[in-house]
Amino acid sequence: MRSATPPTPSSFRRDLPSPVPPHPVDAMLTPSRAHKYRQVLARRTGAVAVILEECYDPHNATAIIRSCDAFGIQRLFVVANRNGFKVNRKISQGSHHYVDILLHPDIGSCYAAARAMGYRVLASDLGVQSVVGPGRLAEENKTQPLALVFGTEGAGLSAIGSQQADGHFLIPMIGFPQSLNLSVSVAVSLYALRRVALEEDLPGDLPPETQCAIYDTWVREHKGQAAEKLLATIGRNGEELDVYRARSAPVDPAGA
Repeated sequence: MRSATPPTPSSFRRDLPSPVPPHPVDAMLTPSRAHKYRQVLARRTGAVAVILEECYDPHNATAIIRSCDAFGIQRLFVVANRNGFKVNRKISQGSHHYVDILLHPDIGSCYAAARAMGYRVLASDLGVQSVVGPGRLAEENKTQPLALVFGTEGAGLSAIGSQQADGHFLIPMIGFPQSLNLSVSVAVSLYALRRVALEEDLPGDLPPETQCAIYDTWVREHKGQAAEKLLATIGRNGEELDVYRARSAPVDPAGA
């Protein structure tokens, strides 16, 4: 006898343990959305990040965000001074809400921020000798977080961006073109680093407190003012509160 309502297929091959406890806004979400948020966070990594220097094409910018989201990359550093970083909402399909986009005015401050988080900064540069492909960085990535740097469409990475990097890499090619579209380069590099984790559906490495903080941000943004209104009536330990506020007395225009 067949079930009248077929089960909804999950986008995950298995359920991973989640450190995110019940949240007050869970009641406002569908169970599938709350489950997906937790499962996505359980697979996210902070060990790989992307740095973009002056990406000016909205299509590339948006495609890169989607690649970061799809491959479990939580942090995207963006140098946006000469060029604004433009995201096409239709192409993004909401993925820009789920990746931390960290804006910086110049490449020096961006590198400093990435290094302060423990990243080794590796620049994609075709003009530098003795470089390795992104797949060979996977072994190094087991012991140190890596931030992969990409330059602008056409001109590539600036001289300062290349010189101040901790190392370099490139994508080996055997055809006539010697370069790929920017968003394609990012996607290929990220997949090379994340291939095993993706194919074996491995847990991510975000600390429990980070997952909880991101989850809180996601549900607040998803439900907006409704979430804020609800959370204003919830105490620190989850207890319900009645909130009273005094209204301002009306002002007498006659001054009486």
